[in-house]
Amino acid sequence: MNAFKQKILEQAARDGVQVTALREQVLDIILQQTGVIKAYTVLSLMQQQSSGAVAPPTAYRALDFWAEQGVLHKVAAVNGYVLCSHAQHECGDHCYDEEAEAHHSAFILVCTECGAVDEQTLSREWAALRAGVADSGFTLKEEHVVLTGICKKCHP
Repeated sequence: MNAFKQKILEQAARDGVQVTALREQVLDIILQQTGVIKAYTVLSLMQQQSSGAVAPPTAYRALDFWAEQGVLHKVAAVNGYVLCSHAQHECGDHCYDEEAEAHHSAFILVCTECGAVDEQTLSREWAALRAGVADSGFTLKEEHVVLTGICKKCHP
């Protein structure tokens, strides 16, 4: 078993959340994805691996579960999910403990050419943004900003 997957499962157990076989299947699928993760891609892969039919809400519920656990960011702007940068690097236990707040605050850069995703935490910038938002009396619902453009690899 992938060492990072094991850490995710151990964290879920410590948090007292149940990881069903279906949720584990979706975890395996998302850990193999790059770029924006679309629910229908996950659903298609689930159906390929299953002997029976898999309904779309099943995939969405499992993806939302992993978003709630901090493995994914649900990003409406790209109509999909993005694997959190902490999930893309086997960075150790600190990803889910000491940096839990930073994990949920991200600038997500999405390449419109190849779909590559780069998550930037930028703690100082988020602190400034939070302060400005607090001064205005506005309450943030989600703490990620999605910026689209062209990545270094695709840039002419």
